[in-house]
Amino acid sequence: MKHLNRTVALGAAIALFTVLSPALAEGVGYVNKGLVGVGRIPASQKDKFGETFGSGSGMAIDAKSWARDGAGYKGSLWLLPDRGYNVAGTTDYRPRLNTIAIELTPTPPGAAPAAGQEQSGVKATLVDTMLLTDDKGADATGLDPLNGVRPAAGDMPILPQADNGKLSLDDEAVVRLPDGTMFISDEYGPNIYRFSADGRLMSATQPPAALVPIRHGKPNFASDNPGPGAAEPDPKDPETGRQNNQGLEGMSMTPDGKFLIAVLQSAPRQDGGDSGSTRRNTRALVYDASDLAHLKLAHEYVVPLPVFKDAKGKIKVAAQ
Repeated sequence: MKHLNRTVALGAAIALFTVLSPALAEGVGYVNKGLVGVGRIPASQKDKFGETFGSGSGMAIDAKSWARDGAGYKGSLWLLPDRGYNVAGTTDYRPRLNTIAIELTPTPPGAAPAAGQEQSGVKATLVDTMLLTDDKGADATGLDPLNGVRPAAGDMPILPQADNGKLSLDDEAVVRLPDGTMFISDEYGPNIYRFSADGRLMSATQPPAALVPIRHGKPNFASDNPGPGAAEPDPKDPETGRQNNQGLEGMSMTPDGKFLIAVLQSAPRQDGGDSGSTRRNTRALVYDASDLAHLKLAHEYVVPLPVFKDAKGKIKVAAQ
């Protein structure tokens, strides 16, 4: 999860670690210049619905919009917030997608920004916000679904549903397609959703059965973050499947558009995900995307996550 109420730094979008030799891609050499610009969006920034901007959980760059402008560059990107405000439990926050205009004025290698201009190399402006809705056009929500399961209907599988009857989404990653539609991964399901260009749910893909959270032998999408006045799930953690708040954290499309790849944040419960020290072996799911409405699982891989020692010398898994 990425959380809110802090100023959002967008320098990560263009921050790279310096390398000495160019990297080749299809015969073209690219030189890593290191960190060349940083920008910020104030935490008090409000979107067109009057709610504070919050944070970014997933990001997709609009490659067609990018162009050189004198000594700098201009373009835009889409920024996907998480499930809502970082308060006790979850709230009835409407999932949305933000459009950000970017102006980049790189600092030349070896130079330093002028005093007082250290965080002005990237100008980031919120220009639009689009709400994400269910397949009927009704608002979705960031609320923890607790015991709610929307029955399967037509091509739609069972889906997480909050106590207020809304589709529960904990958005994490976004892939924007050339036709304007988009894939969004989430943590509750953990599912992959396809939305129309105007934000309406078109289809949903469940992960392999081993990743669906199970309580008392049945699918249960709770993440142990109940909304105001709601009960905690029983049991607190799933017996098998994805661990609480450890869903499909990352997702990307291959450059040829043939495959969609989604990665679980850490190992499922039955593979060591029941402990912070043993959750290293997570899963990467590779889907055949030749039919965008019906993704087909083509490959599944075990991905060992990096490990490190904390300040107390204990081994930890980097499952952020």
